[in-house]
Amino acid sequence: MVSKSDLRKNLEEGLPVLIYDFDGREEEVDLMFYGGKITWKSINMLRKDAGGLICYVTSEEYGKQLGIDFMSNIVKEKYPYLSKKPIYGDDPAFSIWVNHIDTKTGISDQDRAKTISELHNVISLLKEDKDAAIEKFRNEFYSPGHVPILMSRGLNKRKGHTELSIALLEYVGLEKSAVIAEMLDDKVSMSKEKAMRYAKYNGFLFIEGKEILKEVLL
Repeated sequence: MVSKSDLRKNLEEGLPVLIYDFDGREEEVDLMFYGGKITWKSINMLRKDAGGLICYVTSEEYGKQLGIDFMSNIVKEKYPYLSKKPIYGDDPAFSIWVNHIDTKTGISDQDRAKTISELHNVISLLKEDKDAAIEKFRNEFYSPGHVPILMSRGLNKRKGHTELSIALLEYVGLEKSAVIAEMLDDKVSMSKEKAMRYAKYNGFLFIEGKEILKEVLL
């Protein structure tokens, strides 16, 4: 595993980390940025180099403090005939999709960076003033929007990229706030080997889920 100090340094400098989940699960690599350092250029890289859905990630605890729920729970209540699990067996981490009120259409690199930066500000504020954070969230965001919020259920319940990202941020002492997107190739997800070559060529860190589990579940 890469050293804790190197991980934190890279994330605080606005560099991405590549995370591979597990053999036998999705077997995919996500490009992950720290939410506190996101810029329109980060979104541009996620869109062009990763290509998968660009999602904001926080913890279930923080999401519930803001009053939002998992989309799977909403679907079970409203559309039970659509309530099914993915092929790998886990309940999805998706919650609601939002835009910040100061965005235009919400989809541009600039707009999504704005929405995500303000979501990070809400999460950061929760520790200092929960009521102010809730008020900011309710007043400054609307749904549906172009940024899906994912909530980590914790690695003891689920071992997806959502949980791995939050566990990694907790490990290095950063706020539980991340942005992720799956790395895609022509027709299929990008292979682990090709993603590793991409990471090496660009000087980015590559981490496997089993390494994260080893460190955070000691």
